[in-house]
Amino acid sequence: MPTITYTIAIDRNHDGIFEDDITSDVIEARWSLGLAQPYDSIAEISRAHITVRNPTGTYSPERNALDSGTRVQIQSNDATTTRTHFIGFIDTIEPTTGDWGEKLALIHLHDIQVWLDDSPVVIRPQIDVTADTVIDTLLNEAILRRAVIGGYCVIDVDGYNSIDSVSIFPEDNVMRHFDAGKTRFAYVGDWWGETVPARQGIRELVASERGRFYINRDGEAVFLNRHYTLVTKTLSATFSDDMQGLEYTYGDNRLNRLSIILTPREIGAGNAILWQLDSPQRQAQGTQTTLTLNFRDDLNQPIGMLEFDSLSTTFNTVEDGMGITITDNVSVEIMETGFTSMQVQIRNNNPFDVYLTGLTIVGKPLYRRDPLEIVVSDGEGMHIYGLQREVLNLPALSDVETAQAFAEYDLSRRKHPSGTVRTLTTTTRDHPTNVVSLTLFDRIRISESQTGHTAQDYFIIAESHQVSQGGTQHTVTWTLEPADSQRFVIVDDSTIDNAERVITPY
Repeated sequence: MPTITYTIAIDRNHDGIFEDDITSDVIEARWSLGLAQPYDSIAEISRAHITVRNPTGTYSPERNALDSGTRVQIQSNDATTTRTHFIGFIDTIEPTTGDWGEKLALIHLHDIQVWLDDSPVVIRPQIDVTADTVIDTLLNEAILRRAVIGGYCVIDVDGYNSIDSVSIFPEDNVMRHFDAGKTRFAYVGDWWGETVPARQGIRELVASERGRFYINRDGEAVFLNRHYTLVTKTLSATFSDDMQGLEYTYGDNRLNRLSIILTPREIGAGNAILWQLDSPQRQAQGTQTTLTLNFRDDLNQPIGMLEFDSLSTTFNTVEDGMGITITDNVSVEIMETGFTSMQVQIRNNNPFDVYLTGLTIVGKPLYRRDPLEIVVSDGEGMHIYGLQREVLNLPALSDVETAQAFAEYDLSRRKHPSGTVRTLTTTTRDHPTNVVSLTLFDRIRISESQTGHTAQDYFIIAESHQVSQGGTQHTVTWTLEPADSQRFVIVDDSTIDNAERVITPY
């Protein structure tokens, strides 16, 4: 058994170098990353909790500066390979209080998804695009604490605003590894209104692709298209009656009625009115006002703007428009254009109040029609095993054929009860290399004699670690999802005459 050592270090200078090694102070480290359950589209927020000795207040931020947002790294080394297990940002620190007691501190870490949840994004019309392209845009528009800020310009922050000694941030605010999406979406974002939280937008795009999104061990964003788990055949490890723990169920994740909701779209004629002022707007002398105009139809449903034609305005000295028309020193300027909204700034540089009595935006609209529901069911399964239903709302989908293929695929892989391993737990004592090396969406094979579960393949979709006792005890629990390529035909890769496999247009 190789000797495995662990290093936990802090990037105090925010320059990407984890120079402050705190390993000797660490009592216990726990971390987790990945999806909550099989077939989810987006991962949970990755988190870590590090318990440290704090006798001199080293980890008491009001005594020794340790800011929220500072990055911490967890690594291991087995004498041949150094592996990163987690990189996250400090969220909160909880030092124990008082002169007596253990004098400990608990450091809480998280990944960038916390900020993706809170970051409102406005994106321009996305037409005929794949999920990876839109996710890339959502990430770049999100407000994120970048991995490295040392050496870059941060306005009004001491040490980061000396223009001659710093650089401008690159466009990408987080490293990313993206598959190309398989589905081309005709229109994306016309259902978001003024803004959308970046993580919500990502979740809806990934779900509509039937792909996966997560933050990996290095803190990088990863998008996998829906074919990844079908075509990834490389086996990373095999377990046969040598696990410390196995959570096994029969009939879990069964499904015999599936509804997929999609939204048809219709392109309207050009030069249509997308927004019109309902009532006069007073603009005080020497002021400016910023307004967000949401495009809505007669049923108060969002309208997408495919093309912008014109913006027309009328200013008057009186509210009813019967006074003098004003054209000098007044303006309405377009500040930002989204798919379903426009932000404008109204200015009045005159020494008297004026009224905006007319404002009309004209363009080519994209209308969202009533949602369609595609339903597939297994009548035999419902009557034999009992109803087990699910509804998927895939807002980027507008194509019935694609929705039908998705529904048939999901039903076919889950309609028959089967034995499934939900989680596998092991330690570095039994599987030292696997514990430190296996990570998200690695493929493993499991056999267990008592259940008769033999040579079944799974993908790791979540990992949860606990290291204690000076690094001598390391336990991991992997959450698993069945590998579907054992059940379906892959053209140019599968044996067609295998009677247990089916062909699906996925």
